[in-house]
Amino acid sequence: MENEDFCAVCSIGGELLCCDRCPKVFHLTCHVPSLLSFPTGDWVCTLCRDVQRPEVEYDCEESRLPPHTPPSALSPCDLRKCEKLTLLIYSNILSAPFHEPVSPLARHYYQIIKRPMDLSVIRSRLKRSSSAHYSSAGEFVSDVLLMFKNCAKFNYPDSEVAQAGHSLQNFFLSKLSEVFPELSCPAPDDDSDSDDYEEPECAAAVAFPWPERREHSHRKRKRRRSLSWRRHHY
Repeated sequence: MENEDFCAVCSIGGELLCCDRCPKVFHLTCHVPSLLSFPTGDWVCTLCRDVQRPEVEYDCEESRLPPHTPPSALSPCDLRKCEKLTLLIYSNILSAPFHEPVSPLARHYYQIIKRPMDLSVIRSRLKRSSSAHYSSAGEFVSDVLLMFKNCAKFNYPDSEVAQAGHSLQNFFLSKLSEVFPELSCPAPDDDSDSDDYEEPECAAAVAFPWPERREHSHRKRKRRRSLSWRRHHY
């Protein structure tokens, strides 16, 4: 199997970790959850790992559990499911506008949108060390849907970002039904935006700077430290 040349999340090359089960590659910090170091054996990404009985344990999982896990925290299995859904969104090329908070320079955004949401916030709340760690899968889903609702509220319907948000929401809902078939889809709260404007001004219809797949400043090195690799090199 030939692995891809660019990170599935940021579309940049460099030192990448290859999944042994699919073509995708990741920077350690781009993967969900973030990894601390390159593994020494066979490795599978969150998208391929069995959520019920994980074949491998990530190094970050050994250190992220607090001494006493609150009873309201996500179960290990539900956490893996939420991480899988998050990485599925990140790995979709349409997710680029949602990776980071909307710029403070965006005109009226934070006046119109009272509860901003983006993937970096969602990713942070998946960490058990976070004081805002999700207490349920439904809470996680609500944040994802809020992110899409904010997008639809602020952007013109025919803009690239609004259309990307609509398509990405449909993609997320289809994957949600696979990962959490028992979970109904809660609607985001109605207070996600402001009602102070009769006709809120939407974002200007400018082209979004979609990421290009490009090499990093140093020579690309793909790291695949599989069992077969070790057999040939030791």
